[in-house]
Amino acid sequence: MIKITKEKDAAIAYLERDKKINLNILGYLRNFKDADVYIYNDQIENGVIIGDEGLDFFFLSTSDTDFLAEFWDSLPTGHKCFSGVERSVAEVFQKGKEVVWANPCKVYVHSGEFQRASDSRYVVESLTAADAEEVDKYYTFRSDDSIHGIRESIVRYDSSCIRVDGSLASWCLTHDDTSMGPLYTKEQYRESGMAWVVTSFLMDKLIAKGIIPFVQILDNNSKSLDMAGKIKGMEYTHDCLWFGVEK
Repeated sequence: MIKITKEKDAAIAYLERDKKINLNILGYLRNFKDADVYIYNDQIENGVIIGDEGLDFFFLSTSDTDFLAEFWDSLPTGHKCFSGVERSVAEVFQKGKEVVWANPCKVYVHSGEFQRASDSRYVVESLTAADAEEVDKYYTFRSDDSIHGIRESIVRYDSSCIRVDGSLASWCLTHDDTSMGPLYTKEQYRESGMAWVVTSFLMDKLIAKGIIPFVQILDNNSKSLDMAGKIKGMEYTHDCLWFGVEK
């Protein structure tokens, strides 16, 4: 039987057993304390599913096929989105369902010592709400309403950017699951080292708050994957899928 509980401590303790796999879910719970926590047969040992039924947006952390099946059966019809699900779990869950989109990613997590980049050529600052429109203009997943999410991320979470003559040149944000992104450098400023500078400044901010820096990078984004692989202490941990399913 599926149950929704607002008790977070047990769910967090369960997720922290495999912290690197579950950083995105733990980050979401950090930022959305009223998120629904779904458990199965009153047993946290069966895993947890986190989300908001009203938004039709969920995180899966369970390999229990009965839990996944009953959770799916409990949902109303419509489009459901799933965020950063460990690939093997995602593939089990997707079987027999109408998957309408999927974005495979590789997850890199930072651990160990960290030293922020130093480059006297650049002044690094935080983005402001006034930057949302331009950041959204270059967003890979831009849509009619994506600017609202961009603006909320800028206002609520940490970010870093470099400006040239007052105009944005490179920037990096934090998503609502505490992962870093999107990272973007305008074409004329590439190969300048800006991307690493803004990334390292943002990492420094997160580490100071006790947040483990991590990224979810699309499989086809070779430049970002290459940069992540070169960051000291940043290690590849697993593949994940963002996907949408129609019920």
